Amino acid sequence: MSATQVQRPVEPRAAEPAEAVVDRGGTIALWALLGVIGLVIVVQALLRWVLDSSQFSAAPLNTADHYAQWRWVSLRGVEVISAIVFFWLANLTIVRPLRRNGRLGIDGKIFIACLIGAVVDGMLNIIQYLFAWNAHSINLGSWSKFLPLHSSHANPRYAEALLWGIPMYIYFCIGVAIAGCLIVQALRKRSPRISNMSALAVVWVAAFIFDFVVENGIIRLTQAYSFAKTPHALTLWPGSLYQFPIYESVSVATLGVLFTALRLSAVDSPDGVSIVERGYHRFPAALQEPLRVIAVIGFALTVLFMIYHLPFNWLGVTGSSTAHLPSYMRP
Repeated sequence: MSATQVQRPVEPRAAEPAEAVVDRGGTIALWALLGVIGLVIVVQALLRWVLDSSQFSAAPLNTADHYAQWRWVSLRGVEVISAIVFFWLANLTIVRPLRRNGRLGIDGKIFIACLIGAVVDGMLNIIQYLFAWNAHSINLGSWSKFLPLHSSHANPRYAEALLWGIPMYIYFCIGVAIAGCLIVQALRKRSPRISNMSALAVVWVAAFIFDFVVENGIIRLTQAYSFAKTPHALTLWPGSLYQFPIYESVSVATLGVLFTALRLSAVDSPDGVSIVERGYHRFPAALQEPLRVIAVIGFALTVLFMIYHLPFNWLGVTGSSTAHLPSYMRP
């Protein structure tokens, strides 16, 4: 080839296709597994309880001590108000979303999860009688006997309240979560640069005050329940029927913040998917929605047990302050 001959331009090689980015995040499988385990425990406990005629009935009412008529009326009032709040939140979180778009949002999933989580309430007395129930409450006994770790020395015949006890799991969890997100949004408007940690700290304080006021109000007005045994150093009014362990409000406020954070993760997400549901898209379409619900159930059952029931039993069993219970609150 001569020096004057023009060389042919070299054709550029085609660019290698970029490797597709694969979303490998999400913990839905873990939470769903915990949800399945929890559901098995809950379902078997409820079935065995309902089928056991010696347990599925109102707990015996000992009337050796007088229960004032005005307290009885107040107790019925708490039951009615609790039931109203329960059905109002059920309509708000489940019925309306299903009518509007035909599926559950994060609020409905948390409501269902907390309703199932109410069964874990039987854990309160699996070792000793630590949470004293008033047998004047509408009840069908307790399913505590059929839960894992139940001690043969624990008395299963007590009055687990149905009309105020179960709703507490709703308004202290999903109720606080809804209110908590409103607080966070208000704080963000006022201080746009506020961190989630700071905002949730404010929610924790509000939830603590809410729990402290509501619980002590119910206890003193109706004697619906009492903390039978608590650590003296962590208890207000120790030794009395109205003794109140400060860790009760600490645990309930922490639960409220955790459910607020769960709801907030869905509110802040562009696709409305909460942190425990992420990764659902890797499963077959027919399984995606059921798994998302079960994952939230797994989250609820886990935090209820770890944050509330486990510490409650540990601190109660090692406690030294014993409440003087009237006959209608003894097992």
